Amino acid sequence: MAKLIAHKAQLDYPLYDVRGKLDAETFRLTWKQAQERLASGGHLMFDCSGAVTCIYKWAGLSDPNGLDYSHEGYTGTMLAHLPHYTDARKCGVGALAVFGPGTGEHVAMVYESDTVHGNPELFSHGARGLTGPIRLADERRFHDPPVTLLNVSHL
Repeated sequence: MAKLIAHKAQLDYPLYDVRGKLDAETFRLTWKQAQERLASGGHLMFDCSGAVTCIYKWAGLSDPNGLDYSHEGYTGTMLAHLPHYTDARKCGVGALAVFGPGTGEHVAMVYESDTVHGNPELFSHGARGLTGPIRLADERRFHDPPVTLLNVSHL
């Protein structure tokens, strides 16, 4: 997350929130290839769920969508696959926060925990240059309720 935040001006979001070939190309990259692209001034393209899925993939963890990385999935597949909880003081680094009703409208990843106040810092890729970090309480203001926290401890 730190590397992506450092290069947030090089992280693009799909036009009109519609995935295309550039998203698919980013999803196929290894972490080494992604770092090389960023180091050379290139860009990565993904939406919010694609970004957190790539982070899990690049970290060598299990797919938070439960799809074995056959495709990116979306916030709804994460909501369906992972256990939910509500106490943000229990969020560890890498936990996911889904904003909005139904299948969700946005997902962000905990970058830094806050076990005292329950207001962790998030990696939150919602648009070019707006990747965070941002506090949970601040991100919450941009979305409809609820905020659903997803347990990723088993990944």
